[in-house]
Amino acid sequence: MKNTQDFEFKKNFKETIERHIKIQSAEKGCLIYTYLPEEQDIINSVKIPPLEEIDFKKDVLALPKMMCDREEKLYKFRSNYPDDSIPVLALRYGSGIFAAMITGSLKFGADTSWIEPVGKNIDETIDFPWKKENQFIDIALQGLDYATKRMKNKCYVYLSGYHSPLELAFMLRGSDFFIDIYNNPEKVHVLIKRCDQALKWVYELIEKNVRSENYGVVAGFLWMEKGIAFLSDDAAGLLSPAHYREFGVPYTDGVFKRHSGGFLHVHTQAYHQMENISNMKYLTIHNWRPDPNTPEAINIVDRLLEGAKKKIVAIVADPDSIKKKISILSQGRFFLLCPCKERSQQYDIVSFVRENAPII
Repeated sequence: MKNTQDFEFKKNFKETIERHIKIQSAEKGCLIYTYLPEEQDIINSVKIPPLEEIDFKKDVLALPKMMCDREEKLYKFRSNYPDDSIPVLALRYGSGIFAAMITGSLKFGADTSWIEPVGKNIDETIDFPWKKENQFIDIALQGLDYATKRMKNKCYVYLSGYHSPLELAFMLRGSDFFIDIYNNPEKVHVLIKRCDQALKWVYELIEKNVRSENYGVVAGFLWMEKGIAFLSDDAAGLLSPAHYREFGVPYTDGVFKRHSGGFLHVHTQAYHQMENISNMKYLTIHNWRPDPNTPEAINIVDRLLEGAKKKIVAIVADPDSIKKKISILSQGRFFLLCPCKERSQQYDIVSFVRENAPII
């Protein structure tokens, strides 16, 4: 491994990286990422206006400057955490920024962004506009370059909003996408393949134009030598396992193959895709992000265990729940995202996890 110099915002950076590397080839063991209540006050101390109110033409760096200000304050506070966390800034222009970098169209809301569906039928959607020069490319690349350089040796940075080909196809087609799966499955594959080509182009565009200042990449929460930092596949929760196996898995796993692994973001409404996700050959780590009206991941961890023996699984769990379920957690590979009430509880749960769920 190349030099992993000390990070200003992570005092035990070298030891943390070593644990992250070890778990990737281990049979079992847990990493833990902790949070304290004071962090929310720090986040709230830097007010970021609604995205729709930011004039990017007037100051293209306004948003990344504010986000860097906020993350610097946050990670200075977190710098002596004893856990396995690594500082990461997810530069966020809303959920639609990557689609906008392809199509040249975007609508901003208060804290997100989106594109309108393209075309009146699937043939028109397949022919979606691919504008290889547009204002959103400039906004994203300039902002990412600024944040990456400013946070050198402080924080890893990535552009939030990476989509799977399936997810971009759904965004471009809208809700009719699910009808097309039944009525025009061959054309759905054509659309997804064109989305894959466009996303490959835009992901490579970022790599060519923004040089990484810190060695390696943080894939969601996990440090990797190579990998895609964050790939969203929200549409997985809206498909049956059979349809996701046909229209999602081959294309999503193909992205991971090109990037030598990485992180997949899915929601707990997609629990029915457990087997599909854990069977992706090139995926490294995925999360189960909590949704309303679904069981908390820690409460059904026995059902998640089989997948956690194949891939690293990130779940939210408080200290008491971790202690109750440690016998199951210790049998798989989990990255535990743990809110703590105070420093003493934080130190206690970190020690408990390392003693009772060692990386083997």
